Amino acid sequence: MVYKSNLNEMDWTEMGNDAHIHHARKTLTPFGEDYLPKFGVSLYRLAPGKRAFPAHEHLANDEGILVTRGSGTLRYGDEEIALTEGDYVHLPAASGRAHHMINTSDEELEYFCFSSLVVPEAVLYPDSNKLGAYTLKPGADGWQSSRYIVRNEPVGYFDGEEPD
Repeated sequence: MVYKSNLNEMDWTEMGNDAHIHHARKTLTPFGEDYLPKFGVSLYRLAPGKRAFPAHEHLANDEGILVTRGSGTLRYGDEEIALTEGDYVHLPAASGRAHHMINTSDEELEYFCFSSLVVPEAVLYPDSNKLGAYTLKPGADGWQSSRYIVRNEPVGYFDGEEPD
């Protein structure tokens, strides 16, 4: 089966903390009742000075970013990489480097993000010492996402395993 969508017919959805992290998004990836894709595509829009997400490192999914309008900076580990219209970068999973996009210009920045969709997925947030676990499961209205975010504080393997 072929799934078709049109960016011009989609509404933007917004997410962020209204401080420095905020984006608008159009998701082209189809999630049908009987279809769980292995590849995702979204269009993001960032206002000047905003970051799309907290810095994060995917452990299972590769991402690619294609800038279609404006310019900004990709933070990739300790590097800051200037990106402008037409630039593409590939971000491999489990690279040991967290990343996020920042609009460092005075105009809106738009870019496509392409991603493999391996679930479950674990994501590290090194700036805030968090660990995220993400999964999808079938629900009454199609696939439902579940997200669990915890502080990434080590404990022993047998911690909390007391005898009955």
